[in-house]
Amino acid sequence: MREFKFRAWDDEAKKMYSPEDLEQPDVHDDTKKTIYCYLSYGALQIYDFREKEPVQFVPMQSTGWFDKNQNEIYEGDVVQIENSISQIIWSEEISGFILLSTDGGIMMGGDYITSDIEVIGNIYENPELTNYRY
Repeated sequence: MREFKFRAWDDEAKKMYSPEDLEQPDVHDDTKKTIYCYLSYGALQIYDFREKEPVQFVPMQSTGWFDKNQNEIYEGDVVQIENSISQIIWSEEISGFILLSTDGGIMMGGDYITSDIEVIGNIYENPELTNYRY
């Protein structure tokens, strides 16, 4: 069974948080992280409580795959396979991750593609890499 890992996008600060940034805070040390992750109605919620009003982040799950440069691949990543650019998305229909190319093609994901795939960005920090609208 694989480890479930998440990273999170803070749309207000335009900042990506790695899984290590999402640890629970130490209540006795206010210089530690203040980001909380919890499940609510079957969906992962990630909030930062440093401000008076909590800031909700966008969670992205790790696929469990690594690209040819050993970069971990997450939901929302933009990848290149040969001359094709694709976004990693979760498919409810197959209950798994797929690659949706900018020309509309769909490819099943899996460990078998890791020697040919390269992460070139993500949909939040590099929206110009795709023609999708978010």
